This record gives sequence, C-alpha cells and structure tokens, in this order.
Amino acid sequence: MGMNDNPANEVTGVKEPTKAEKVAEAIAERFPEAEVQVKTNRWGRERVWVRVPREKYRELMRFIKELDGEAHYSIGIEQDWGDELDFLSHVVIHYGDAPAVSLLVDVHAPKDDPVIPDISEVFPIALQFEREGMEMVGLDFEGAPDKRRLFLPDDFPEGIYPLRLDDKGVPEEMVHNAGHPYYLKGGAKK
Repeated sequence: MGMNDNPANEVTGVKEPTKAEKVAEAIAERFPEAEVQVKTNRWGRERVWVRVPREKYRELMRFIKELDGEAHYSIGIEQDWGDELDFLSHVVIHYGDAPAVSLLVDVHAPKDDPVIPDISEVFPIALQFEREGMEMVGLDFEGAPDKRRLFLPDDFPEGIYPLRLDDKGVPEEMVHNAGHPYYLKGGAKK
C-alpha cells in the first residue's frame, strides 16, 4: 500500500490557500508596513483589503501590475475621515481565471498635508478619479500630469471642496441653478 493509498492522508486538515489569500500573502511579504486582510463579503466573495502608507502607494500599485500585467483599475473614491483624507482604489486581477481577485487599496493623507502620489503612469484611467479627488476633497496627487477640474466650473472658488465634511459650502452668488426644484434655499420656486 503506497503513501497515497492511506486513508489517513486524505484528510490532513491543511486547506489550500485561495487566490485572494495568495495575493494577500504576496503583498504582505513585499510590503510589511501595509495592513493586509482578506475579508469575505455577505455574498461569500473574498476581497483583499490593503491599507498602505502613502510613501509606498505607487510602489504597491506597480507591484499589483507585476502580479498581473492585465490588472484592471475599476474606480478610485475620495473620502473625508475628519483629520485625514483617504483615496480608496478598486483593482481586479487574475480575472482571466475566474473568479478574479478583488483588491481594495486604501491610502490616507492628513488634511494639513493632503498629498498622495499619482499612479496614472501605472494605471492611466486612475487620473480621472484623482482629478475628482483633487476638486471634491482637496487631495493633491503629486506628479499628476493633468490637474484641471473635471466636474466643477472654472469659476468655482479655490479652497472650497464640496465633499469635505468641514466645508463651508458654496457661496450663494456661485449658485447657477437657483431655480432647480431640489435647491431649497435662495431661489427655490414658490
């Protein structure tokens, strides 16, 4: 009876790591300063969550591209956490071998120094989301090749960021659609 014929060897209790766990392990090994977790959402899908110091953000994104040259950058979302601003990127890798691995990369910067490295050289599509983050919460993506506004008009005042929790708001004289039915102050229709 060979070793593989022994029924005791059939159940060893050692579970083969999932694709997400392997990716998380590779990132944690290369970036020991990052917080890396595999979380399962309510639909049973694993996601790799990575919070990386801003000094390592661009390097991490390059590493993700090394893990999968066909990595897909889905979206970047800016957030205000009070004392810090945050940029959360969703990247999908290994989608040719379903199920893909879903990565959420979280990078923070203090509000008094809201600088995060630009990653558009790694993922060109990220630039549009970075531009949104610049105008909506005041992030500065260091090295971004295009810092023009994306949504706000050119005459929108500097230093006002519509999605910041502590923002003072838009001055009345800047409101161009005062008759809009959802605009409750100033020019609401009677």
